[in-house]
Parts: sequence; structure tokens; C-alpha cells
Amino acid sequence: MTTNTNPPFIYRVCYSDTDAAGFIYHGRYLEIFERSRAEWLAQRDLTPTKLIKEFGVLLPVRELKMNFYKPGRLDDILFIDQVIEHRGRTQVAVKQTAQRRIFQGNVEDMEVIASAVLHIVCIDTTTLKPKAIPDWLFIAE
Repeated sequence: MTTNTNPPFIYRVCYSDTDAAGFIYHGRYLEIFERSRAEWLAQRDLTPTKLIKEFGVLLPVRELKMNFYKPGRLDDILFIDQVIEHRGRTQVAVKQTAQRRIFQGNVEDMEVIASAVLHIVCIDTTTLKPKAIPDWLFIAE
């Protein structure tokens, strides 16, 4: 299962995102990807607080794997895509990709600079045990 019907999350790289060499510090990608997932929830009129208070669920990251392909730089405009690669009863695998526009002559293309696959589990806030992911979370896709 791979689904992505949402527009990409757009992020401008600023000074605080970069290291001494002027490249995006590797740990910042986790924060940028987290903001993208927060926007994904917001597009469904949800927030982490609402999920906890109204629905009694948490969605923590259980595992992740990141790959870095090209260095991101100050002032890059990143386009973050999210694709649901697998959805199980209590967890979901989400692939997030950070890309930027590049120009080669008169041709515009997208260049992948980093990606991550995150395994997110649905947890009951009372028992702290895995809980079935609500179907309504994915209805807007």
C-alpha cells in the first residue's frame, strides 16, 4: 500500500538548521519531518493534543531509518512528501522524502536529498499498550 494525495509540506532552510559547514545538520531532518507529520494531522483537523484528549491515542515513532543523499543548504526550499507504505492493525510505516528543485539548463527537476522510513505505533493513553489505528485517521487520503 502506498498512498499520498496530500500536497508536499514546504520548508525553507534557515541558519538554525545548518552546521558549521553550511549544510543542514542531520538531526534537523527529524524535526522537519515531524513538522510535516503535524501538518498532515492538521489537514484532517487533528492535533496530537486532540488525539490524546478526545480519542485516547498516542502515535509515537517506534523505529526509523534515515538516508542522506545530497547536502541540503541554507535557503533551500524543501518539499517534504509523505507516503504510507504499509498500514497494519496497530502500526503504520511512513516514508518521508525531502526534495529540492534543481535546474539543469532549461529543465526543472526535483532532487532527493534525504529520506526516512518511520514505523509509528498507535498506543492507548490509559494502558500504554498498542491499540488499533482508527480508520478515520486515513479517510481524507
